[in-house]
Amino acid sequence: MTSSVAHAAGKYALLIGNSDYQQRAEGNSWTKLPNPANDVALVGRSLDAIGFEVTTVSNGTWQEMRDALTTFSNSIGDAEIVVFYFAGHGFEYGRRNYLVPVDAGLSARSDEIDRTFIEFEKLAERLYNEGTTIFMLDACRTDGQVTEASSRSDAITRSAPAPVIIEPTTRQAASGGMREFDFEPGARVGVLYSTGRGVPAYDAAPPPKDVSPFAAEVAEKVTVPRMDVSIVFNSIRDGVLKRTEGFWPLQVPFTYNSLSPNTFFTLEPAIFDVAPPASDRVEPVAVQLPRPINLTLDEMGRIDEPILVMRVLAEHSVADIRALVASGDPLATYLLGYMQHFGLGVPKDLDAARKTLEAAAAQGTPYGQLEFAYFLRVNARDDAERVRSLELYKAAAEQDYAKARGHYSRVLIGAAEHTESPNYIEGVRQQRLAAEAGYAYAYYGLVYAVPEEADVFIAALQGMAKVGRSDADQQLCSIFVREKQYSDAVPHCEVAATAGYPDAFAHLALAAERGWTAPRSIKDARFWMRQALSRGDLESGLCAQMISMQIALEYETGIKGAARIENCNRSQSQS
Repeated sequence: MTSSVAHAAGKYALLIGNSDYQQRAEGNSWTKLPNPANDVALVGRSLDAIGFEVTTVSNGTWQEMRDALTTFSNSIGDAEIVVFYFAGHGFEYGRRNYLVPVDAGLSARSDEIDRTFIEFEKLAERLYNEGTTIFMLDACRTDGQVTEASSRSDAITRSAPAPVIIEPTTRQAASGGMREFDFEPGARVGVLYSTGRGVPAYDAAPPPKDVSPFAAEVAEKVTVPRMDVSIVFNSIRDGVLKRTEGFWPLQVPFTYNSLSPNTFFTLEPAIFDVAPPASDRVEPVAVQLPRPINLTLDEMGRIDEPILVMRVLAEHSVADIRALVASGDPLATYLLGYMQHFGLGVPKDLDAARKTLEAAAAQGTPYGQLEFAYFLRVNARDDAERVRSLELYKAAAEQDYAKARGHYSRVLIGAAEHTESPNYIEGVRQQRLAAEAGYAYAYYGLVYAVPEEADVFIAALQGMAKVGRSDADQQLCSIFVREKQYSDAVPHCEVAATAGYPDAFAHLALAAERGWTAPRSIKDARFWMRQALSRGDLESGLCAQMISMQIALEYETGIKGAARIENCNRSQSQS
């Protein structure tokens, strides 16, 4: 067990990585895993660099894990934030989760289970405090042995066997993988699982090969300063999905949390004191010399801005971005203005945002004009600024920027008195142009603005979905749900949920709770509901439905107030 000295009071982390599972008689051993010990070394280095006092346990036996937990839990009385990270084998039995020490066998008597494995729920209870508690679990979530992935020979999965728990008169197989757990009512808790239900977590998926894709993303993303934990989780999810795109099945982390807005891992940039232990290890520290930001117009048109900001800040420091702004870089100027507007990576400062975004718009880029148009629309001081906002929307749209056309059309149609007014007609024209340029949301608008052509627009979205456009699946999900064509909706909602669209999470929760296409399932409804509620950027109407569902399921199941989440509509940014 090792510990580091904290750079800032009140930040503690306990990391356990179990790789070297002891091999017993045939059929009674947990498979060895190459990388968990490497994972916690990498993640620990990043947490240390942002001021956490880090305790690391590598290849912990039952006694070592118990002792570490006792010592750690007794040391966090003044904690503002506690992080617990586990990499290794885990399983579920009797609706409880268990972490597997390296000296555990694959079977145990039911009355000895707590002396063989570590119950996660009891561990979690000892780590709750008056501050914030973050749990990150990179454990298998399905049955099966460690095997090569079917589509690539250079990746192995972190899947677990199904352990056998011996009851007094029976032998009962526990469930491989772990289940979602309930945290205490009122606790400020965030939970991030490395993969979804029934899907293995990859122990290695290059690059790099000596850590898991989940650990690589966590180590990189937690160091980004002034970034809300929910956004960090979403970015980790996006990064793991991208790292495993060439593998089957895809690894898609999921999260739920009850954290309040403005909960951060760090307010200051990371400070790394030593080099990483391996030259090919992912390097989470931002580069020191400014280089151009690598984002395309297509990415800016399709990907949510908070994820884009996370991606940029994982490679560039705020100082780098400011230096690029000073040199006249238009992309950096737009991004810094956005960050100042919404308090991402830097303190929220509307006066600074106004100045920076005005400079971005003056540089003539469509994304700079669009962002300043939106800023003026929601922060206008007078009628003149509202008029200027509309002019900027128009200017950005006229540069054939599909996203700008989509937003400009919404403003025009929203201001139209009737469908024959000039604003409405121009709004529909802008939507058609945006749709022709491949902006999926524009098709959604057209389905309801020009209902007589709805079949044509839906067919266009279906064609986009067939070639892998998950944004098209998201729009089809919403359209078919709105039209109550549930059997058509659910497959598209599932694809959109895999891609991380929060509205799709909510629609799948409604599908499960109401039995749209399959028998009603409270378990599935709760699973999707909690993911939707945790995102912080759920559409307001769906947010209200999810909060209502949460309360209804609490009363129906008799688990009132457990793990209640109410932070599903915190985003103010345009999509």
